[in-house]
Amino acid sequence: MQIKRYEARSIQEALVKIKNDLGDDAVILSTKRLRGGRLPLLEVTAARDDGEGKSSVHQSNEKPNDEITGRSEFDVIKGELEEVKSLILALRKEEPLRRELKQLKDYVTNLADVLGTWEKNLYPGAPSKIYYRLVSNGVSRERAYSLVKRIDTMDSFDNSVKSLEEAITRSIPVANKKKRKGIIAFVGPTGVGKTTTLAKLAAQYSMSEKLGVGLISADTYRIAAAEQLKTYARIMGLPIKVVSEKEDFRNALRQFSDKELILVDTPGKGRNESGYTEKLRDFLSVGVPVETNLLLSVTASRENMLDTASRFSIINYDNIIFTKVDEATGFGAMYDVIEHVGKPVSYLTHGQNVPNDIEEAKPHKIAGLIMCQSSLQDVKRIQNLS
Repeated sequence: MQIKRYEARSIQEALVKIKNDLGDDAVILSTKRLRGGRLPLLEVTAARDDGEGKSSVHQSNEKPNDEITGRSEFDVIKGELEEVKSLILALRKEEPLRRELKQLKDYVTNLADVLGTWEKNLYPGAPSKIYYRLVSNGVSRERAYSLVKRIDTMDSFDNSVKSLEEAITRSIPVANKKKRKGIIAFVGPTGVGKTTTLAKLAAQYSMSEKLGVGLISADTYRIAAAEQLKTYARIMGLPIKVVSEKEDFRNALRQFSDKELILVDTPGKGRNESGYTEKLRDFLSVGVPVETNLLLSVTASRENMLDTASRFSIINYDNIIFTKVDEATGFGAMYDVIEHVGKPVSYLTHGQNVPNDIEEAKPHKIAGLIMCQSSLQDVKRIQNLS
C-alpha cells in the first residue's frame, strides 16, 4: 500500500492532487487542519493499494474499505467546516483593512471631485472654481454644489467669493455674547481639548470679567486630567472639586452656590464605549440648568465630526466649540457640521496657551475659514479680522 500526505488550501485542491498522483482508486485516510500561517491549510493523507493479489485483497477488505471511506467522508466534511470557520475568522481580522481601504476609496473619490471628474453639470466660470475650492477645503460635494447654485454666473470670481462668504456668514448661528453665569459643562470624545478649553475660559472669566468661578472635574478616568485641572486652579487661585458620582456632583454644586460661574470638565471616551453618552446625560441631569458645550476637533474628518455630533445628541447639547483650528488642514467640514447640527457655535480654539488661543465665535471669521485656502497663514489672517 502506498500512503502519501498532501498539503492544500481546500479539500477540492487536495482531491485534484491525490487523483493526479495516486489515481482514481485512492482513498482518503484522514484530514487535518494545519496551524500557523495567514491562509488556512489542510493536510490530507491518502493511500492506494498497488501490491500483489490486488483483487483478493480488495475483496477481503471490502468492508474495512467502506468503513475507511465513510470515516474519510466524515473527516472531509469536518475539514470543510473547519475551513469555513477559519475563513470567517480571517475575514474578521481583515475588517480593519477593509475600513482603511474604504477610507482610501473615499479619499480618491474626493480627489477626483477636486480634479473635476465628478460633477459635469456645474455652471462654467466662477461657480465652478469656487465649487472646487470649497470641496478641496473639506466641504461635502452636496453642500458645495448647493452653495454655488446661489452664485450669479455673470459675476466675477472675486465678487462671487464675497457674496457667497456673506451668505455663509448669515447662515452661521453663534452663542449669546452676554456674560455667562450658571453651570457650563464641556463634553466630547477623548483628545479634543476639553480640559485646556475649560482652563482658558476659567482664566478669562475670573481675571478679565472678574466673575466668581468654581471648577469641577468629573474626569476621574484619567488621573492626568484631574491633576492638570488642579494645577490650573492652583495657578489661578480658583477652588476645584473632583467628583466621580452624581451625588458628589450635586454636593459640589451646593458648595459652589456662591459662585457666579461653575465650569465642569467631563470624561471623554471612544466611539465604541457602550452606554457612555447615556451615563453622561444622566450624570449632568441634576435638576438645575446646565449649559452643555460639545467640543469637536477640526483636525478630525467630516464623517468623524458628524458621527460624534450624532452620538452626543442624546445629551441635547446647547453649543459647539471647534478646537485645534491651528492644526487643521481644511476647514470646510465645519460648514457641514453647523448645517447638519443646527446648534450655535460658542468658541474657536487655536493653540495650547492658557488663557490665550481661544476666542468667541464670530460668523464672518468662520465663513472666512470655510472659504479660504487651507493654510496656517489664512488661519492667522482670519484671526486678525476685526
